[in-house]
Amino acid sequence: MDIAPSDIEDKSTREVLDELIQYVVTSGEEMESKTTRSGGQTDLNIYLCDNQDYNIGELDQWVTYIAENDGITGHADNYVGEHTFSEQVIDEDISLVGISTPAKNREDEFVFVAKDGYLWVLTTVHSDWRDKTIENLLNYLPCVERLYLSADDLRELTDDVKDARVSGFTAKYHAPNRERDATLIFSGAEENDLEDAEETFDAKPTRIEFDQTNSPATAIQGSNTNEGRVTMRSVKRGSEGKAVDTIMGLTAGYQELDRQSFEVEHAPVRQELDSGFTVDGFTAVELTDPDREQATNEELIADLEENILNGNQYRYGIRDEQRKIRVYDTDHDELFDVALEPPNIILYARESTTALSLRSFVRDVYDDLDSTYSLSKSHNPVSIQ
Repeated sequence: MDIAPSDIEDKSTREVLDELIQYVVTSGEEMESKTTRSGGQTDLNIYLCDNQDYNIGELDQWVTYIAENDGITGHADNYVGEHTFSEQVIDEDISLVGISTPAKNREDEFVFVAKDGYLWVLTTVHSDWRDKTIENLLNYLPCVERLYLSADDLRELTDDVKDARVSGFTAKYHAPNRERDATLIFSGAEENDLEDAEETFDAKPTRIEFDQTNSPATAIQGSNTNEGRVTMRSVKRGSEGKAVDTIMGLTAGYQELDRQSFEVEHAPVRQELDSGFTVDGFTAVELTDPDREQATNEELIADLEENILNGNQYRYGIRDEQRKIRVYDTDHDELFDVALEPPNIILYARESTTALSLRSFVRDVYDDLDSTYSLSKSHNPVSIQ
């Protein structure tokens, strides 16, 4: 991406998107020739992150924190040592970030937009270098975390795209105590292909590609992933405005669905009374109905210890006769409780818990333990005597 600060100076988020859309504008003939999405082309990618403490202009401070904090993993320290970083502030909400890789004589550019509690990162950098640069940075920054959607929410988001049809997808199946794992990748798909994958394999979509028409021809090719990334691959010349409208709608929908799943609206607050105490507030994220047979508490704990709790991120203790696990997330400095109702897993927020640690744990469960869980959230300003 070759963008000058003047290209995005004094512009709204919508105007910045309109500027970057130009990188993927094609003619009608080029649009017709783009039948697959291999990642080899120039795509416009928008990473959507929950922003807890990142302010435009503070990148150097956070890079220094990663480099000097003894609690940060060696991978993060190596990453910082192998790259150099720059941030040019455009205005209070927007900056132009450069990540250089001296060993490869390469610099990649990213536009940061911070607004309303979210951080957007926009770039046309190829996927090979996104993985090595910005995706690692977002992974190591403790104050931001990419949004996350369940398979059902990802389908709902895509279904809401006006004038669109499913044209490809990636769906994964993974569950403990089963003999098969499956990753299904379809390009040129139809809606019923995804439905067949879900019915036959119980495979849940992690990426959905769509074609969007601007009557009658295909005008926009894009995709959504469940890990906080919206992609515009091709936009037919003359459809730029519709493409921007689509991105704005997708990002708003993505943020709302993520809030519905993970935001802690009612954190428990303990209040001491003369006769005892009350706990006001209740938020629970529920993982239910997986594609597996009933498990015992001991078996479910063993699965969690082997697949989720065995890394550097979590410290934990088993409580209440193996019915509850108290978890400390070292990455986010937060406590939460995991209640076991085998095979279901219920996460309960504590007073310090935010969406960061709940989302991170749920993502780990889907990726490393069982992709077939259904996700829901319940909350209430309850008072427990």
